[in-house]
Amino acid sequence: MDTFERAIAAITDLQQDGIIDDYAIGGAMAVAFWSEPTATFDLDVFVELKSSGPLVSLEPIYSWARQRDYKIQSEHIVIGGLPVQIIPTPDRLAEEAVAEAASLVYGDSQVRVIRPEYLIALFLEPTARTAKRLTRVAMLLELESLDRRLLTDILQRYNLSLPTPL
Repeated sequence: MDTFERAIAAITDLQQDGIIDDYAIGGAMAVAFWSEPTATFDLDVFVELKSSGPLVSLEPIYSWARQRDYKIQSEHIVIGGLPVQIIPTPDRLAEEAVAEAASLVYGDSQVRVIRPEYLIALFLEPTARTAKRLTRVAMLLELESLDRRLLTDILQRYNLSLPTPL
């Protein structure tokens, strides 16, 4: 089992232990499932937390990690040598992206990965819109399998736009 698979197994344990409801891989590692790999040093995992009221606390996740002797570095939990950033879904778009994630196979593991249409939208949110992410948007827009109708629908519903020129 490689480093990525170990991390996915741990995230699956988080779900089975009832700490999170759902998850999906996002960021550069998600892009690698759909397009060419891009440089990254961590694994971004968007999670739906068990409802706990208006304030979000990651303490149950960090407590779970400490019980399993995973090292905690800043906002990352190091699983099998891979820094994993657990990101509670910050808005409706991210919640929808997790709910609509694709279930894919990696090695011997099932993994939930944010679909490219949602990755594009997440990268275009004002708080996430960086040059690096716009490069990823351009890569994803080249996919033949991209559902352009779905992308247009998502962008319209969340008041997002593609950069020009692209």
